[in-house]
Amino acid sequence: MTSAAPGVRPVSSSGAPGLRVEVATWRPVEVTEVDGWLVGRSAGFTRRANSVAALAEPADPERALDDVEALYREYGLPPVFRVCAGSAPADLDARLARRGYAVAAPTQVMARGALGELASPELPDRAAVDVADDPDGPWVAGWVGVKSRAAGHGVDVDLAARILTGAPARYLSARTADGTLLGVVRAAPAGDWVGISCLMVPVAGRRRGTARALTLAAVRDATARGARRAFLQVESSNAGAIALYAGLGFEVVDRYHYRERVAPGT
Repeated sequence: MTSAAPGVRPVSSSGAPGLRVEVATWRPVEVTEVDGWLVGRSAGFTRRANSVAALAEPADPERALDDVEALYREYGLPPVFRVCAGSAPADLDARLARRGYAVAAPTQVMARGALGELASPELPDRAAVDVADDPDGPWVAGWVGVKSRAAGHGVDVDLAARILTGAPARYLSARTADGTLLGVVRAAPAGDWVGISCLMVPVAGRRRGTARALTLAAVRDATARGARRAFLQVESSNAGAIALYAGLGFEVVDRYHYRERVAPGT
């Protein structure tokens, strides 16, 4: 039996959605298969949409690495790999380290079952949750606004919308009676799983229970559509979000990080 890369072994041997399920809920704009690896490219917006999902072991891993690096060079992007317990080959992390790839964005995968036992969402007075099969302009703009501040520069709204809608999903927004946006969240199904992502609450609207209510509303909507288990991904440094999800019964079931190389000429 092969072992996972150091630092990315699942916390639990059961209850994790696994790499294939996670990939199915967030698809890059362009994907090229390189001998079992899915090479995602989305003009550099978000690591999830611009990284390699190493689903299967290549016949020649070093040659596959060369091919991936050449492909990213062609698109003017740095090569980025997601490294998790399901990455193949099992020594992918070590191979990337030898090539000078640095660790970035250690992340926890949190999950829970028994979705029907979750409490009902409670929003601030006179607020309501809207659910749609596609994100409207305010939904996308609200999410992109947070991503732009995190990135330190503007984000192409049309590109963001293409990534968001690359996989089937439901888009929830909390709004006041006068239409003021309080927050958004995305829920994408994959089998009996639902992946919760893109939770955004503007700074001015935080500490009012909106994030909790949106998460609960997303899970409730997904449960009505057949989901039995829910998962989400949160960077290990985001203590506030981890505490929120733990309070809703989500447990850490897996961990991963990215390996990226940004030196000139790569």
